[in-house]
Amino acid sequence: MEWIDIYKDYEMSRIEHHCAFGILFYYVIYIIWTKSLIVPSYYFNAIVYFSILPDFDVIYYFFKSKGKLKLTMEYQHHLNSLTHFPLIFSPFIIIFIVSIIINFNPLYSLISVVGIYCGHFVIDTIASGDGIMWGKNPFRRKKYTRFINRYCDKTDGYHGRYWDARYRQTKMYKIGNYAVIVVLIIIFFHILNLYLSINLSPRSPRGSLFSLILFFLILLYFGLRNPKEKWLKEPPEGRYSDYRVNMKYINGLSEKNRKKHIDKYQGLLEQIY
Repeated sequence: MEWIDIYKDYEMSRIEHHCAFGILFYYVIYIIWTKSLIVPSYYFNAIVYFSILPDFDVIYYFFKSKGKLKLTMEYQHHLNSLTHFPLIFSPFIIIFIVSIIINFNPLYSLISVVGIYCGHFVIDTIASGDGIMWGKNPFRRKKYTRFINRYCDKTDGYHGRYWDARYRQTKMYKIGNYAVIVVLIIIFFHILNLYLSINLSPRSPRGSLFSLILFFLILLYFGLRNPKEKWLKEPPEGRYSDYRVNMKYINGLSEKNRKKHIDKYQGLLEQIY
């Protein structure tokens, strides 16, 4: 029961957005590349998987906390999790490039790249609580780069459910919901195409498409729920209790970036130290 509660509250207004944007980015590329509006049905499931792959770290944190994961200000996986360092997934880019060179189904190899980078990391660089360290070397754990976070006036410095409550008040949240609706229309279009196909077989992938519709509708339902009042209040630790005042992060920056960071957050650091 506790896992279900965490699942329902785990940044639900972002999960469906990751998936929707991943599908939309790929769908546009697919149309341009093939001049066809029909994508193989199983591609949709693959895109969804790769669009949320970096967030699978929640499973690790769930078991690490022995089932008592708290999605409060302490939950800052963009700073600490390997799966949120974009360079860790660079082999997928290499595989895609090789597939183009040898002409071995490059559109399928592109799914992972678009899902991970466009569906996930690009979206996490907008209206996040911290953003993404695009240049972070995942194999140098004590070295960090600066976060990139755009259009984040309402969300910057908040994490966990505090972030989620404020994300729902942003334009990005509304755009994400529109993206989900467009994706549902695209999936319905593909189902209709399957029904009208003269070559429809008993192994038609309609079932997987209907499952995707249910998946998006469930996530959209939880994402549209109003957050609890307590998450709209200021966190006890205060806003910006994150990498901005984390000395491990600050000391891990290059000398140039450390100076920029200290100059930018001098007032905040003086309040704490």
